[in-house]
Amino acid sequence: MSVRRGAVMRSRRRWSVQEKVQIVLETLEGGESVPVVARRHSVNANQLFIWRSQYRRGELGAGDGGDRAVELLPVQVEPPVVSQPTVVPLDDNPAGTSGCMEIEISGGRHVKIWGRIDSKALRVLVRELLRPC
Repeated sequence: MSVRRGAVMRSRRRWSVQEKVQIVLETLEGGESVPVVARRHSVNANQLFIWRSQYRRGELGAGDGGDRAVELLPVQVEPPVVSQPTVVPLDDNPAGTSGCMEIEISGGRHVKIWGRIDSKALRVLVRELLRPC
C-alpha cells in the first residue's frame, strides 16, 4: 500500500455505547442544539443525529445500564367533536322578550348575543363564523 507524500493518516474514533448515550442525552435534556454538542465532543453532527435516532428506537444502551426504559401509556382515540350551530328563528318570540344566545363553532370561535336579533342578521353571523379563516 502506498501513501502519498503529505497525506495524513487518520484513525477513526470508536465511541462506546455509554459515551454515545451520554452525548445523545446532552442534546435531549440539556436544551442545546445538536451541532453545538457535536463540536464539543468532536463528533460530526450528522453522526450525532444518527445516534439520536438509534437511541429513540432503543438500539443504543442495550445492557449497559445507561438506557432509560420506554414507558408506554394507554391512549384512547375518540372521533373529533364537531358541533354545528342550530339556528332558531327569533321572529316567533313575543315583542319585548330578551335573553342571551351563545353560538360556539369548533376551533374555539364563539359569539354571545343579548337581546333580540332578527333571523337575517343571525344567518349572516352564522355564515361568517363558519367561513374558514
